[in-house]
Formats: sequence, structure tokens, C-alpha cells
Amino acid sequence: MKELSLHILLFLSVAALASAATPTSQQWPIELFKSSPLQSPVMNVTKNGKTQPGYIFLSPTDMLRHHGFPAIYTDDGELIWQGPSGNITGFQPQTLNGESVLTYWNGTISMLGFGYGSIHFLNQEYQEIHRVTLSDDKWNFKSALGPQFPSYIDVHEDAVTDRGSVLVTAYNVTPADLQGLGGPNNGWVHDSQFYEIEIASNKVLFSWSALDHLNLTDSATPLYGTGHNQSNPWDFAHLNSVMRYGDEYIISSHGYCSIYAIDLKGNIKWTLNGRTGGDFQLAQDTKFCFQHDVRVESQTDKTITIRMHNNDNALFSKGTVITTGLLVDLNLDTKTASLNRRLWDADEPVSAGSQGSYQNLTNGHVFLGHGSVPKLEEYDETGGVVMRARFGYDNIMMSYRAFRAAWDGKPTTKPSVYACIARSSAGVEQVRVYASWNGATDVQTWEVYFGAKKEKLQKATTAGYNGFETEIRLQTSSNYALVKAIQSSGSTQSEAVQIESC
Repeated sequence: MKELSLHILLFLSVAALASAATPTSQQWPIELFKSSPLQSPVMNVTKNGKTQPGYIFLSPTDMLRHHGFPAIYTDDGELIWQGPSGNITGFQPQTLNGESVLTYWNGTISMLGFGYGSIHFLNQEYQEIHRVTLSDDKWNFKSALGPQFPSYIDVHEDAVTDRGSVLVTAYNVTPADLQGLGGPNNGWVHDSQFYEIEIASNKVLFSWSALDHLNLTDSATPLYGTGHNQSNPWDFAHLNSVMRYGDEYIISSHGYCSIYAIDLKGNIKWTLNGRTGGDFQLAQDTKFCFQHDVRVESQTDKTITIRMHNNDNALFSKGTVITTGLLVDLNLDTKTASLNRRLWDADEPVSAGSQGSYQNLTNGHVFLGHGSVPKLEEYDETGGVVMRARFGYDNIMMSYRAFRAAWDGKPTTKPSVYACIARSSAGVEQVRVYASWNGATDVQTWEVYFGAKKEKLQKATTAGYNGFETEIRLQTSSNYALVKAIQSSGSTQSEAVQIESC
């Protein structure tokens, strides 16, 4: 039988997973609002203990509804902020020049796990302050998707450094001899690259190419019929995380099941291979593969502690290995890798075929996001699961990474209000007022104002904040309503709206 193309294989794999994970008669429920056109997947949260403080940052992508966006939720699954729709990945809070910012990738994305786009930076007012791009002017990019793109930054990384730069990945379709691997001698590969770019100037400070430094025969990714033309290149390396580590870089290659330390000349200083060990001897329970979100957690002169989301599955594999959060200690003198911590939910195990993240919180807590499996977990210092949250069906709803962090949102928009008249169960006419303010984190109460004219409204009541949209019911014969958000720092009012029939 002729070898299936990886494009076809992955499409069939995703379709089969979607069919198995989703009831045929329904989609995951979506929360709708009266005062806002936003729509958000319902997040079901279960807590078994005390969680660490902070909001939850996601980029939910609905593969059936073709809808994605950056979003912030409370610890109980209430929406706080929803950003613009698009092909969004990597949404997270970061610090740039001492200021809190939000970052995310947006662009054109392929179902094979790569894309061409830009990194967006928002301030606490949710206004875009920077957009980092990587153009074809100097780097001679070739795309697997056909047309040219204004920016060739890939979906996988947007890590801000302490020197005002951002680390990103990129894909460049490049000719390569694949005859020794069973492919054509005039084949094509996706050269997986990373760049460090100065945010203020968009200047490239450093670049690195997997094709220049890695042996193609060592890749753990099968050809599966790819590599014959520019539109179907072999994704042999698939870099999916980069971080600055002193004067070096730590990068993760999904395709090689490996982590590399790169010096400022681009040389590989050491390799940690999750199957063979590479330059290290692997101790028990330290093996990994197809990993994501690799970060240096701590270091001394002799040791480095590395954390990762160990998928241990890929879309071309069987996808039945339990995915874990893995913390590994590397001894640079003895060249040994020993287990520090290994986390998984024994009651509800996950096998994630793609994406995912591992975040260390305070007091020994860890926050895991499972990418293509729309489930979040928080673990305490003993490894117990203190929170589970689910926001979709497997392989249908997904979020590339997930984070928990503090955030102080200060939107410059006005609050939103909708008011309508309806009869209560007792037959009494009531006005139902719905108030919301996308992105605000400091609303304590809502004041409601009514009047016969827009220009003459009087305060009718005060109600406590009750989630993204607060409903307030009361009796009035007025024609117009507005709401005022009361915060510790002041107040902001909505526009006046005409009261309608519900």
C-alpha cells in the first residue's frame, strides 16, 4: 500500500478524535450575555482544596465553530475579559520593561501545527502597544501554504526577556536531501528556527536554524510521505519553546524529543534526549517525548532543574500514553538526569496529542494546561489535585497553553448595559438590568439609574458585582436606564439605553 501523506493522516486522526470525543447531537455549551455580544465556552470548575490566587489565562479555540480568542477567567470559571477573535495562541501575562502586559500570537495557521503571524502586546488598558513581525525582506522565507505573508513568526513561542526582546519560532520551507531516510534526494523540509527580536525596533538580535545544527536521521518524526514538494515539507524538528538562560538559550524540539542548550555562537552545548538521554544518563521516570513548554526552573553552578509538559503522544502516534507534568534535575558534572517531580491526575488521566504547558506557582503548587485536551489542573505541594477545570470536548476545544497569574485590568471602554421589561412568576412587571464591563477586574458594585429621559436619570438601587454579567431586577415605569461601575479607584458609567421588552 502506498504511504499516506502526513497531511491526510493527521486530518483523519483529528477527525477520528473529534468524532470519538464529541457527542453527535451537541456541542460544548456556550455562555451568552444580554449586555454583550461576547460568547464564551462554559468552564466547569471542581475544587478539592485551596488554590493559589490569580486569574486563568487561556486562548480557547473551537475547531467546530472556527472561533478563537484570548480570554481571562476567574478561579471559578467566570469570564473577565475576552479579546479579539482570530487564530490566537500563546496568550499570557508577562512583564516588559517593568510593566504588566498581555501577549499573544495571531495569524494564519495550519492544522499541521505551524503558522505565519505576529506577536501582539497589550497594556493593562487592553490597547495594543507593540506588534512584532518577521518579514521576508532579509530572511528569504518560503511558505508551505502558498502565498507570501507579512510576517513569518510561528505559533509556538512569544517569551519576553528581561532585555526588552521577545523569543519566537519560525518555519522556512527549505530544499534537503532525504534519500537516506527513504525520501527524495531533492526533497523539502520545514526548517524550524528561532529568533530573538528587539520589541521596540523589530530588529533581529539572534537567529538559529535546526537544519544547520541537527542531524536529520536522528528525528523521531516519520516522513509519512512528506518531503516531496514545497507544499508538503517534512517537519523534522518542530521547535515549540525557547527561553533565554543567562547567555544561552534553552530550546525544545518536539520532533527530536530533545532539549538543547545553545550558546551565543549557535553551538549546541548539551543535549537532553527524552528517549536515549543524549549527553545525560536518564534515571527512572525521567523519559519524555513530544514535550512542550520547556523552561529552566532553577539553577546552580552544577545543576539545572527543567520543567516541561510531557505529552508523550503526537498526532501520528497512538495517543494512549498518560501525559504528565515533569520536573527533572540535570547534574552538569556527572551528566545525570534525575526525577524531581512527576504530576498527573490519577482519577482523570489525560493523553494529550499536542500542545500544553507547565507553570510553577507559589507554595509548591503547579498549574497544568493540556493543550488539545481542554482540561486544566492545579496540584498542591503534595501532588494532590486541588482544582480541575474543563472548557470543551477533547480535540475540539483547545488552548495552546494556560496560565494562572495576577492581573489588574483597566479598560478604557465604557461598561455595557441592557434593560428590558418582563413579568415575574407572580405576574408583576419588572425591569431586568444586565450590566457588564469587559476586562474590568475591580468592579465592586453596580449602581442603576432610571429616568423618563436620557438626560434626567436618577439612582434607583445598588447591587453587588456578580460575575461577568450582573442581573438586577426591580420595578420602574421609566424609559431609560444606565449603570455605573463602582471601583476602589472611582466609578465609570455606561451609555443610557432605552428599556425594551424582554
